[in-house]
Amino acid sequence: MPIVLVTSAAGGVGRPLVRALAAQGVTVRALVKNEAQAATARSDGASEIRVGDMRRDAVLAEAMTGADSMYHAAPTQIIDEGPIAERIVDLGTRHGLSHLVFHSVIHPEITELPHHTQKENVETLLADQPVPTTILRPSHYMQNYLEFWEFIRGGLMPYPVSTTSPMGVVDVEDVAEAAAAVFLAPDEHIGKTYDLSTETIDRNAMADAFADALGHPVTAIRLPPTVLLEPRSAAGAVVRGAARAITTLSPLRAHHLVKGAMEAQNARGIKTWSPQARDNYVQMMTYYDSHGLPVGDLSHLPSLLGRTPTRYTEFARREVMRRSSARGR
Repeated sequence: MPIVLVTSAAGGVGRPLVRALAAQGVTVRALVKNEAQAATARSDGASEIRVGDMRRDAVLAEAMTGADSMYHAAPTQIIDEGPIAERIVDLGTRHGLSHLVFHSVIHPEITELPHHTQKENVETLLADQPVPTTILRPSHYMQNYLEFWEFIRGGLMPYPVSTTSPMGVVDVEDVAEAAAAVFLAPDEHIGKTYDLSTETIDRNAMADAFADALGHPVTAIRLPPTVLLEPRSAAGAVVRGAARAITTLSPLRAHHLVKGAMEAQNARGIKTWSPQARDNYVQMMTYYDSHGLPVGDLSHLPSLLGRTPTRYTEFARREVMRRSSARGR
């Protein structure tokens, strides 16, 4: 049976993609960083597991050997994707990889963003090599704000970006579903590049969506984009936000704010990132704070899904219902 290799298989897109492919009877080989992630990938339906750092040639070679197709997404903290992509092309060419789906980013041409430039460089590399390739360019993830879930439950929605910056967004689960559709009909998609965007929304509207879903007010607040490097700089913004919400703040919601403050200190495991990866993240947030992030071609995602993509209001209701159900178990 053909094998699909999924890198970063325990990540935000990797997990729903593994589940989507496994549900279609696809044999999935998951490349993950450690045994804890391996257990997660198995629970999601991966038939085979490879453990290790994709930056190591031996790890990548073992993972790709025998794979028929591949979904490649590099973790955000990897600041130089070029060597990995070059190795994938070399191994894919030698081993006859039939299809490579590359997880890029919306608008890779934005030169002020090092992460985008890395993706553009890989896209350029893939355009001039023999492995059949499809490129997916997802927008800013709706799920990114769930890093502050306890804050949201408490009535605040902090993030190191202006509350009025227009952000093109997409649901990660829609990205995974679109990627699965590409693998299931490769001949229709090889050689194509797709923007994966749903809508433009700012955080004030996001907060309103969660307020409707939770049944209590939620206020978006801006943290300094440098908060990653200077965590204490967030204190003033959070206190001011809590003060504005104080008239509707119940003891239970206050508890969530305290818990959120503790969890946010290492959101996304950022404390383990390299200094350069942290600097790149701050640069990205600084850009979004001033400019936002435009959507791409809005026709691509519904075409791949065969349905209307998930809107932010739907996403907020779904996430609140999921977490409410989980607490009730």
